[in-house]
Amino acid sequence: MKFRVLSDSSCDITKEQEEQYHIGIIPYYVSMDGVHYKKDRVEITAEEFYREMAENPGVYPKTSTPTQVDLYNFFLPYAKAGEQVLYFNLTAKFSSSYQSITLIAEELMEEYPACKIIVVDSYSATVQEGLLVTEAARMAEDGLTLEEAAKRIETLKMTSRIFFTTADLSYLQKGGRVGKAMIQVASMLKIKPMIQLYEGELQAAGIVRSRKKSLQRFIDDTKRFFKDKNINDYRICTGYGYDKEEFDALYAEVVEEMRQLGFQGEVEQYHIGCTIGVHTGPTPIGIAVIKKYDA
Repeated sequence: MKFRVLSDSSCDITKEQEEQYHIGIIPYYVSMDGVHYKKDRVEITAEEFYREMAENPGVYPKTSTPTQVDLYNFFLPYAKAGEQVLYFNLTAKFSSSYQSITLIAEELMEEYPACKIIVVDSYSATVQEGLLVTEAARMAEDGLTLEEAAKRIETLKMTSRIFFTTADLSYLQKGGRVGKAMIQVASMLKIKPMIQLYEGELQAAGIVRSRKKSLQRFIDDTKRFFKDKNINDYRICTGYGYDKEEFDALYAEVVEEMRQLGFQGEVEQYHIGCTIGVHTGPTPIGIAVIKKYDA
């Protein structure tokens, strides 16, 4: 490989992908009480996190970005080794860490001129970010240079979408991701707003009357996305939170619907992790897509 791929823990890639592609992950911090913080993926798993949320309704967890010391120590071994690094950051619309990481990268490149670090605002989060990260890892395996990969990533990230829903919008409101007015209207009318993440920002994608209809709606949104595209130029993945039984039923339906569109690849499965689960509550579920870099 000509360069190394690194990311924050919000990318939610699997442990198998992390090991297969030798991807370095720096964890965010997660707290259930606002006092005691644990490292995402290291000191608390997604399963443990969602179980705590489900057992303690009305408790709103918080996240904290890695400290400056955390970030410096994370990048230091790669800088000392003179490695070429492509780092993916949670969309800058969600996190203040992008500027801090850029400054630390510049500092380390001055200290260790043999290394080069390019910091990417992924414009994405969770499984959508994971698709982007693993596409970069594929580029590294295929022998692209750091500069070639970084250039392709800037184009590639604009091809991705994530369509999702959650049963309880109060977590998004608490995290400042949706307005209080939307929560009040949704509660009063018993509707489930559909949400997509595009160009780094959450956007409303419609409203439906029930959880069941919301799950069907984001399948329909995905099908519309592919209406004028070659579906086999894309990767498709699904993500879920606490309710694996609900997800398994939905996954089978997604696979069937995508097969009817002619999709020949694997519909991948990811577990939406703590960093994003803080904002969605225990019931996020969605579909993310991205164009393959070599399509």
